Amino acid sequence: MKNKCLVTSFLTLLTLSGGVAIVDTTSAFAAPDCLGETFISCNVARNKHLQICIEPASGDAEPKFTYQFTEKGKEGLVLSEVFSAKTVSPWKGVGRAINSTVTFNNEGYKYQVWQSFDRLDEEAELEAGVHISKGDEDIASFTCQRDAQTKIAPLFALEDAMEQAGWCYDTGKFEWQHCVAKGQ
Repeated sequence: MKNKCLVTSFLTLLTLSGGVAIVDTTSAFAAPDCLGETFISCNVARNKHLQICIEPASGDAEPKFTYQFTEKGKEGLVLSEVFSAKTVSPWKGVGRAINSTVTFNNEGYKYQVWQSFDRLDEEAELEAGVHISKGDEDIASFTCQRDAQTKIAPLFALEDAMEQAGWCYDTGKFEWQHCVAKGQ
C-alpha cells in the first residue's frame, strides 16, 4: 500500500488485568509519494515526518533532490537542490560507518540529510536523519524512528543517482564532475 497523507488520531481502550488503560495510538503520517525514488521517508518525532526524494530530469529541468519536512497542523518545508549544485557528499572509504549526505541550503540554514551504516557492528541497521545548522550553530537534529513506515534507500543510492545522471566523483579533488565518456 502506498503512503498517503493521512493524519489520523484515535484512542483505543485496552483492558489490562481488569482495569482500563487509555492508549494513544496516533497514526504516523507521511508526505506524498516521491515523483522518483524515495531516499528517506520516516517519522522523526511525534507528528513530524521527513522525506527526501531523488527526482529524475523532467523536460528541460535537470534531476534534483527534494526535501520535505512536515509537521501535523503546520505548513511544511519543501526544499530542492539540483544535482549540479553538487551537494552530495559520498562516503570517503574510511572509518567505521559507511555514510553519505545530501545538503539543502535555505536562507543561511543547512539541512544535512544523512544515511549511515556501522559496518563493524553485526547487529547494525541502516540509519538516517537530518542535522540542521546555521553558520557554526547547531539548530536541531532528527533521527528516523525505527517503525514499519520507515523507508531508507540502500547504501550508495545518492552516489548511484549522481552517476546515472552523468556525474563522477573525483576522489583526488573531493568533488563531483561531469563524466567523460570512455573512448573520447
